[in-house]
Order: sequence, then C-alpha cells, then structure tokens
Amino acid sequence: MITCIAIDDDPLFLQSLKAYFWEYEGIELIGTFQNPVNGIMKVVKEKPDVLLLDLEMPYLDGFEALESMDKKPKVIMISAHVNQPSKAKQIQIDKYIRKVQLDKDLLKRTILEIVEAKPIS
Repeated sequence: MITCIAIDDDPLFLQSLKAYFWEYEGIELIGTFQNPVNGIMKVVKEKPDVLLLDLEMPYLDGFEALESMDKKPKVIMISAHVNQPSKAKQIQIDKYIRKVQLDKDLLKRTILEIVEAKPIS
C-alpha cells in the first residue's frame, strides 16, 4: 500500500483529492491538512510514501515546509503557478503539477511513477 498525505490551504481542493483516492487501489490518502504546520507534524510522525504539497499557503509556503523536515517522502508539488519555480530543483521536488492540469488519472500515474522510480546510482 502506498500512503500519501496532502497539505493545501484550499478545502475544496482537498475534497477533490479525497474523491480521487476513493477510486485508487493500492494507494491510500492517510491525511489532509489545511494548516501546513499540522501537516508537516503528521508527515514526520506517519512517514508517508508521498507528500502532496501546495506551494503557496499561510504560515509556511511549500518550500519552507519542506526545509523544516530532515527526512522527506517523495514530494509532488501541486500549484496554481504556471511554471515550476527554480527553487523546486534545489529542494528535491519529485514532480510539479499545475492544479489546472490535475485529474485523477494524472495524479495516480504520477504517484506510481515517483514511488516506483529507482534511485540513480
């Protein structure tokens, strides 16, 4: 079972994500958080395989949230921004998806792709 946690300040977007996960086999959404501080605490405690993370949020943006963690899961940054910020490569974002492009099939493919990716040695 692949486990995921989502952190996004938009409650409607989190509801959409929950609906996507109802249709997935072998992939489970174990938590959703509007508050990035609470979400990061849950990530540290639960150690999910994948973190779905918004870029712009109150209190902490997505990059600040990632910088606060010593050990990071695979990260899919989901944002309304048109282009992936250059900082995403420095902080090890596994995938960047624009919110307008996201649908249940793309999300599932992306999760499977980054979890099954072999590290480059």
